[in-house]
Amino acid sequence: MGLFDTVELYDDVHLPEYPEGITPAEDVDWQTKGINRPTMTTFRITADGRLLEEEWHTEAVPPEDRPYASRDDVDEDDFRYMAGSRNRVHDGWIERDDYHGRFKLKHSFEGLETLVTYQVTFTHGQLEGFERLQ
Repeated sequence: MGLFDTVELYDDVHLPEYPEGITPAEDVDWQTKGINRPTMTTFRITADGRLLEEEWHTEAVPPEDRPYASRDDVDEDDFRYMAGSRNRVHDGWIERDDYHGRFKLKHSFEGLETLVTYQVTFTHGQLEGFERLQ
């Protein structure tokens, strides 16, 4: 499985050859591994063809608010003690007007026998288009 990034599409972003009868493309969290080295971050493609990247930081979560740390059968040496120890906090969006290249968007829809895949092309930060691959 591995790490990936999420890509969100704004309303009015049109995907060619989009299958009928499934979740609208703008309501799907698309996955990619091709923008940068995947870091589980979120990107957005806007209606005017810009690529945005989420800025975020993490904050410590107190042990009493973690899913396992307050259990009687979990002590500080147990790896489960650290589960949920950091919380991701959204700081805003930055425009990736330097992005130049191609990456793939993928999503597996229930009821379809194939993975829906698009190749996305950006030239100097501006969306050139989408091409349906599968």
